[in-house]
Amino acid sequence: MFPRAAFLCPVILYLTYNDQPSGVYWSQVTDVVEHMNSLGGPEVRLVALVSGRNFLRTRQAIKAHSPSSLVLPMVPAMRRWRMNTTLLAWVCRVLRPSGIICRGPFATWMALRMRDRGLTERVCFDGRGAYAAEWEEYRIIDNDALIAQVRPLEQEAVGASDFRLSVSNALVAHWRERYGYAGDAHVVIPCTLGMDVRSAPIPNDRDAPVRLVYSGSTAGWQSFDLLKGTLTRVLDAQPDVQVLFLSKRDVNNSTLEAAYPGRVQVKWLDHAQVSAALAECDLGIMVRERTITNQVASPTKFAEYLASGLRIITNAGLGDFSELVAREDLGLVVAPDGPMPPLRATSGAERERLHRYALTHFTKEAHDASYRTVLNALA
Repeated sequence: MFPRAAFLCPVILYLTYNDQPSGVYWSQVTDVVEHMNSLGGPEVRLVALVSGRNFLRTRQAIKAHSPSSLVLPMVPAMRRWRMNTTLLAWVCRVLRPSGIICRGPFATWMALRMRDRGLTERVCFDGRGAYAAEWEEYRIIDNDALIAQVRPLEQEAVGASDFRLSVSNALVAHWRERYGYAGDAHVVIPCTLGMDVRSAPIPNDRDAPVRLVYSGSTAGWQSFDLLKGTLTRVLDAQPDVQVLFLSKRDVNNSTLEAAYPGRVQVKWLDHAQVSAALAECDLGIMVRERTITNQVASPTKFAEYLASGLRIITNAGLGDFSELVAREDLGLVVAPDGPMPPLRATSGAERERLHRYALTHFTKEAHDASYRTVLNALA
């Protein structure tokens, strides 16, 4: 399982815990590992602790994207998550990593225990959002005991790690306010485009009705009530506008589809088909309620909308992105109950500008300096 070279060459682990294969996992984990390995520093190797349910299928999927990854079944039941330190200790004794990059506070807690035992030297907390706030606001797992653990875990991850990776400046400000983080041992890298998205075809001017698209889950933290209010204002005021949900069908989007027959459509596509579907639209919608979770977020769809040549409709308080949309003329920042200006089709020239902006600011190459800073901090 471990080649002899693994004992001789410096290695940094990228640790994930209880994350399942998805488009987000490919773009924000396996693609990141691959990109860091292209920068000429120490080897970065993914270690994924995943559910034992459908383990072989999950392992096969992850290794198809990251062949050198080590995919292990985690200890069953989330409440026993601390027992996974035994698995990680075994990996560290074999590979002797100089550092561990950890996706989330649970993985970071395990890695900090490895540092305490002398099994690694440095730990980087990869903060993808405000974890405690998200668990408290949206009850990611309906278990009060587990929810109560997340805030102290996040506090230790922020305070005790040797380095930190944040998806937004707003998240760093949250760390400073909630946990008293006062240092500068961090970099900010927003959620970037997956390797399969940047080359999506950009159509010319569209001779078709104006089409809005919402891509992603309509789960609680996606603020469907706010989204519904925004969409119904547009649909009522502008009869030529259509809406496409690239989502799994549920009671929320189905109700809206029934209320506007022929104008609202719900589709669920394979990940590889999404880019082409986005490119047939004009505006991507991303409105969310003003929770802490959303105020520090870096939604992956933001970059994907831009890369597909879409202007973005959003509201104030979405991570670093609301101000960016207004400053760079990337779309519209609307008030939840305010007037909606007439929407227009996005021209071919505008699509090209938005696409170029995404490639300039939201590819992994655009953040090479920050990735190298992470690697140097852990080597």
